[in-house]
Amino acid sequence: MIAINVPDAMMSGDTGGYRWVVAIAAFFTQFIICGITYSIGVFHIVFSKIFNEDHFNTSWIGSILLYSTALTSVVMRFFMAHFGCRWSVIVGGLISAFGLAMGMVVTEMYQVYLTFGVLTGIGFGLACTPSIMAVEQHFYKQRIQALSVVLSGVGAGIVVFPVLIRTLLDHLAWRGTLWILSGIALNLCVCGALMSPVGRGKQVHLMPLLSCVPLRNITFHGMCIANLFWSFGSTVIYMYLPAYAMDQGSTFDTSVFLVSCVGMASFTSRVIFSFMGHNSTLDDMTAILCSIGLGVVITGICPLLFDDYAGQIGYSLLFGFYSGYWTTFLSQASRELLGPECIAKGNGYLSFMIALGSIVAGPAAGLLIQEETEFKYAFYLAGSALLWSSVIMMLFKYQSCGLENFVSEPEKNDQKIPLVESSDDKCLIKGEPILV
Repeated sequence: MIAINVPDAMMSGDTGGYRWVVAIAAFFTQFIICGITYSIGVFHIVFSKIFNEDHFNTSWIGSILLYSTALTSVVMRFFMAHFGCRWSVIVGGLISAFGLAMGMVVTEMYQVYLTFGVLTGIGFGLACTPSIMAVEQHFYKQRIQALSVVLSGVGAGIVVFPVLIRTLLDHLAWRGTLWILSGIALNLCVCGALMSPVGRGKQVHLMPLLSCVPLRNITFHGMCIANLFWSFGSTVIYMYLPAYAMDQGSTFDTSVFLVSCVGMASFTSRVIFSFMGHNSTLDDMTAILCSIGLGVVITGICPLLFDDYAGQIGYSLLFGFYSGYWTTFLSQASRELLGPECIAKGNGYLSFMIALGSIVAGPAAGLLIQEETEFKYAFYLAGSALLWSSVIMMLFKYQSCGLENFVSEPEKNDQKIPLVESSDDKCLIKGEPILV
């Protein structure tokens, strides 16, 4: 088990006013990473035209980017453990900026896979999780509020970056756009520099990368499958939403705006359900309507909504609201069913499932689009995957099969070991980021 230092001040409160500077830096880290990452639908259209490739070959760019980001955020945790959050974010900013800057010299599609996909993804993965960990190290009493501020950067980035990228494409073409995005990614180094390391004192333990304890719980297996389906479905929609709209007669400008609509609705949904509180978020009627009800709508009527631009905006808003609710629901339901410690130990497995869904989704949908020559079948597939993820989570939620039913008594006692090394066990500080 790996340990990182946390100051004694955290035992009685937060670490001073500077902690909000760290929170703002983490906000902009999420803003940049998620803004660029979830603009894969815009890049899909651009690279498809530039290199004259079909949807299958082009889809590997976005899938590799998402896969590399998700996998690196877990596999490279040892780097954060040894060098701290500050250097993880700084190094991540340098690598991602280099990957984007290499777009100035690429001439073949496979080179885009390596630069925009692998290098940029590794850099984003190195910076993403440590930025959240930095906030958790500096906050105790106001941790929920701080994390809510940080994670709002996800929705804000999805709103701003598609429009920004479209504007840059008009004035600087695609190579110039990647060059500017490289400069923006360098700002991750500034964000990392602002994440001052915590003082020496109490130690917070990072959970093992892969622990066997969660695998003994059938509920955890269900959550892994739900994450796989969710990652698959959402990746397909983010990647092909602008292309589907253009196929139905929308312009490139209006198609790009649909991604921003997803970000607006997602941001609104996250804020609403995060601040409604635990009981309201997991209210039976709300859970059924927002997870399964919206999933059925998104799956069943997507071709009808795409007949005109107003319907396309409606679909984007529905998906954005749905995705914002589902991530909040998953985070809270996971803790309700398994407990925070089991989820912390299982985050590695969950991230692997998210990475697997991302790498498979784009190419699979690309093959389906080429075979059927219509986008609607790919969106039926994506909607079905999202719906199945919600159904699985709802079934386990109402079955209420928690960790205590699958773990023996000695193992339960092992899980109660305080995460803070201290003779005074008045508070526990967990060293794992929440599911987002």
